[in-house]
Amino acid sequence: MPTLELKIERLEKLVGKKLDIKDLEYDLQWIGLDLEDINEEEQKIKVEYNPNRPDFSSPEGIARALKGYYEIELGLPSFDIIPGEIELNVDPSVNKVRPYIVCGIIRDIDLDEDEVGTLMNIQEHLHWAVGRDRKKVAIGVHDLDKITPPFRYTAVKPDSVSFIPLHGDGYPMNLEEILLLHEKGIEYAHILEGKEVYPIIFDSNDEILSFPPVINGILTTVTDDTKNLFLDLTGTNFKAVNLALNILSTTLADMGAKIESVKVNYLEGENIITPNLSPEKWEVQIDYINKYIGLNLSSKEMIKCFNRVRLDAKQSSKKEHLNIWVPPFRGDFMHIVDFTEECAIGYGYDKLPRTISEGGIGEYHQIQSFSNKIRELMIGAGYLEVLNFILSNSERHYDYMNLNYEESNQVRILNPVSKEYNTTRTLILPKLMETLLYNRSEEKPIRIFEVGDVILLDSREETGAKSEVHLSAVSYHENSNFTEIRSLSDFIMISLGCYNDYEIKTEESPSYINGRYGGIYLKDKKIGEIGEIHPDILLNFKLEFPVAAIELNLDVFL
Repeated sequence: MPTLELKIERLEKLVGKKLDIKDLEYDLQWIGLDLEDINEEEQKIKVEYNPNRPDFSSPEGIARALKGYYEIELGLPSFDIIPGEIELNVDPSVNKVRPYIVCGIIRDIDLDEDEVGTLMNIQEHLHWAVGRDRKKVAIGVHDLDKITPPFRYTAVKPDSVSFIPLHGDGYPMNLEEILLLHEKGIEYAHILEGKEVYPIIFDSNDEILSFPPVINGILTTVTDDTKNLFLDLTGTNFKAVNLALNILSTTLADMGAKIESVKVNYLEGENIITPNLSPEKWEVQIDYINKYIGLNLSSKEMIKCFNRVRLDAKQSSKKEHLNIWVPPFRGDFMHIVDFTEECAIGYGYDKLPRTISEGGIGEYHQIQSFSNKIRELMIGAGYLEVLNFILSNSERHYDYMNLNYEESNQVRILNPVSKEYNTTRTLILPKLMETLLYNRSEEKPIRIFEVGDVILLDSREETGAKSEVHLSAVSYHENSNFTEIRSLSDFIMISLGCYNDYEIKTEESPSYINGRYGGIYLKDKKIGEIGEIHPDILLNFKLEFPVAAIELNLDVFL
């Protein structure tokens, strides 16, 4: 979780109100911040914010929320954008490496020491929270007065251009040399791994501004004398680069600077004007929100709640609906259920009635109670429980198991943080095989099991996917065989009172040895599989002894 240190004196100037550190200790939690540390002597407070609120990565962003909480300013914050004449042209060659760029001009900056620190800090936080450590979004900040527009965003061969990079040794380096020798180049070289061309930004004199997502040129270094900034944000996700630009530009505007637009010309697509600070319109049902938070607010009362969290809301033309406008620096609204939380914050979590509705006494869900019973059975059978992540690696989960990744009914992660977690598991067994891989030198026999969720695509579900609770178990030792794992299967079915309704039918699977594999059926419905793992799979996981395995879908028992 990212943290931010707030100076009370500076926060008072931004909020426009005298603030008491003790009151802040209480108030900040109600706008979604966690307290890390309080220093009454130095009048500082350290807070932790959720990564889904990158607009909280600066005191300016937190001050906006506090203004609404204290009802100093209500509704959408307003920002003026000066129509600019500066343009940037995007060459189609960048589509192969880093296709999106948005830009902005910040005029008349006059930053003090704290604001310079904020600018550096917010870039770091946005690179992490929105940019996936620069893979998804990278930010460039330049002294506008040292370069000549129009600008050009293109892609070039690694050894075709040279420039003096920021924080380098003061001599020109080509792009390949930067990745091999420069501190930042070494750190971010993996983002451009395997690319034939690299992205670069030129001005009209062919001076190099930036080599995104790695390093800026020394030419555009921002100093104490800088008065105007040029912002470039490049990335692989258009929505993400826009969000980061909006957060950065509105933060600088709150510091007293002026925002000026830039025309970005995509030569093979639509030309756009950025930054675009237009709010996004949503429509929500009043009863839907009231039901979620246990209130009976009128439309007027609910509008005030949304105004307190800096959203605009008005009565819709549809009966019992509200139109809500979300500011451009908020990227955390994905579903209408997100508005229930905002309404609760605007109403005040501390004011919500403490009532217990019918059936509101907490108890284990049926599947959880059943899963716990299965765990007791497995421990009684001599198996040790392990826990693995639902996220998985496609190579080990599918290729190592001789399964077809393209044909598998799995959810893929669009922008994974790392290749280690680029898909969700559809079976637990591959994860248990990984556990054996990492513990293969331990004393044998190794008998382990896991009860947990798997994720499967399902177009009938609202989210397009569903979860199932599975049991999987493996036995690993020199005498492991089908008979051993079959006896475990019989033991489970006898214990559940299902022995007379289940059978194992001979089938084939690329993960198992033919003739030593079967589908598990309960009342003629397939609920799992059982068998001895194929030798090729054992080699993939570097295992030297046989493995007998079982996997069951526990949902069907309910």
